Amino acid sequence: MNHFSVITITHKSANINHIGRYIPSFSSNAQELSDTLHKIKYDLGIAELLYLATCNRLTFFLVQENMEINRDYLLRFFAHLHPNIPAHCLSDMADLVHVYRGTEAVKHIFEVAASLDSLVVGEREILRQLKDAYDFCSEQKLTGDNIRLALKTAIPLAKEIYTHTRIGENSVSVVSLAMQQLMSLQPDKSARVLMIGAGQTNNLVSKLLLAHGFNDFTVFNRTLGNAEHLARKINGQAFTLADLAHYGNGFDIIVSCTGATEPIITETVYRHLLGTETNPKIIVDLAVPNDVAGAVRTNYPVHYIEVEQLRQLAETNLNLRKEEVVKAKELVAQKLEEFKLLMRHRRVERGMAVIPGQIKEIKEKALNTVFQKEIAQLDDKSKELLQKVIGYLEQKYIGIPIKVAKNVLTEELSATEPL
Repeated sequence: MNHFSVITITHKSANINHIGRYIPSFSSNAQELSDTLHKIKYDLGIAELLYLATCNRLTFFLVQENMEINRDYLLRFFAHLHPNIPAHCLSDMADLVHVYRGTEAVKHIFEVAASLDSLVVGEREILRQLKDAYDFCSEQKLTGDNIRLALKTAIPLAKEIYTHTRIGENSVSVVSLAMQQLMSLQPDKSARVLMIGAGQTNNLVSKLLLAHGFNDFTVFNRTLGNAEHLARKINGQAFTLADLAHYGNGFDIIVSCTGATEPIITETVYRHLLGTETNPKIIVDLAVPNDVAGAVRTNYPVHYIEVEQLRQLAETNLNLRKEEVVKAKELVAQKLEEFKLLMRHRRVERGMAVIPGQIKEIKEKALNTVFQKEIAQLDDKSKELLQKVIGYLEQKYIGIPIKVAKNVLTEELSATEPL
C-alpha cells in the first residue's frame, strides 16, 4: 500500500473561490491535458496517475515506488502543471497542498468517492466526477492495475454508503429546497414566471423550472445583456430592472435573487405587477437581504418562500447528514481492510505470474529431452493420453501455489486482527 499517494488542494486548505486558479487553464482541452499529465508521469517517475478537478478540488492519485513527496517534489510537480506561472505562485500552491500516503491515500480516495470529504457532505455529483476522471485517465493510458483496483473498490463502496446510510437524504441545497417547496404548492405548468435577477442562482432555478415543464418566462436584470443571455436559455423575454415598475402582463410566480441592498419589489411595484388580479401568488425570494418588501408579504395573499428559512432547514439537514458520517466511515474502514487483502493477493498473483511459463518449460523438457526416447516407443493412443494427463496436471499445478499463498496471507491477516 506504500506505493499509493494523494496530492490535493481542496476547500479545506484553500479559499473555494481561488481553487479554479490552481486548475490548469487547458483542462478542457483533452489532448493538451493528456500530454501534460504524461509528461508529469514520465519526468517524475510516476507509474500511475489519476487527475480529478472540480469546483472545490484539485486531486492527483498516484502510484509511485520509493519516492518522497517533499516540498521540492511538489514544486517540480506544479511547475509541470503550470509551466508559465512565477515561482512564488508555485510556492503558494505547495503551501496549500495536503499529501496522503499509503493506506491514508486510499482511504482519502474512498472518502472522496462517498462525498465524505466534500464541501457538501452527501452530494453525489463527486462520484460521477470521479468516474469520469478515471475513464479519461484510463483511456489516456495514465492509470494501471493499482488505480483500477482502488476505483473498482471505491465506487461500489460509495454506492453502498448512499444505500445503507442516510447521508444523501434531505437536501442541503437552498435552491433544491426552494424548488421542493415551490413544487409542493402544485403550480400549473402554464404559470407566468418572472425571474428577477440573472445571476448563478436564478440560472439554476430557471433550469430546474424548465425541466419541470414550465415554459412562460420573463427575465429582469440590472444589465439587459445578462437578462437576454438567461432569456435565450429558457426561451423567455428580457427586460431591465427599471422596466419592472411598468410591466403589466401579469404573473403567477416570482423568483427573485439580486444583489440589491434595498427591496426591489416594493409594495408600489407589486401592486402594479398585480394589476387587476387578486388570486394568491407564489414568491420565491432567494436574495440576502430580501428583494421583496415586508409590506408585500403581510398585505397581499402570497405563498412566500424566503432564503433564511431555507438556510435554517439546509443547516438542520446538513447536521443530520453529518451524524451519518460516523456510520459511513465505519464502512470505509471495513472496505479498507478488504482492499489491503486484495492488494496482497494481487501482489502474489503478479509475483507468481512466471509460474505458468516455468511449468510449461519443465513439461517441454520432460517430453522432448528427459523422456524423449521412452515416449518415442509409445503408440499414438498412449502418446495422446500422456499429453492429456500432462496437460491436466499442468493446469492444476499452476493454481496450487497461488491459492496456497493467498490462503496464508488471509490467515496471517486474520491472526493480526484484534479480538
